Amino acid sequence: MSKTTGIALVLGVLLLGAAAYLLFRPSTGPGVAGIGAPASEAELTFITLTAKIDPVAFDTSILLDPRFVGLRDIRTAVIPEPSGRTDPFSPLPGIK
Repeated sequence: MSKTTGIALVLGVLLLGAAAYLLFRPSTGPGVAGIGAPASEAELTFITLTAKIDPVAFDTSILLDPRFVGLRDIRTAVIPEPSGRTDPFSPLPGIK
């Protein structure tokens, strides 16, 4: 192996190691939201409006109601039907 090939091999391994580190390192900073002042008036408006939205709360007590628990599945089997004509808009045979 020549000296040039050895250097290229070492550099390649280092580059692959650096790429793997950057790809698989744990996230330490904030996700999508950045830290700092809003970049534009539209972003400031968006942040203000989202702060006014209350979290959605669902009342799940209906799932424990005896009327709900007593519901039964009444599915009806779908019977396969033969397919229709290839072109449903073509003229019917025998009709002018």
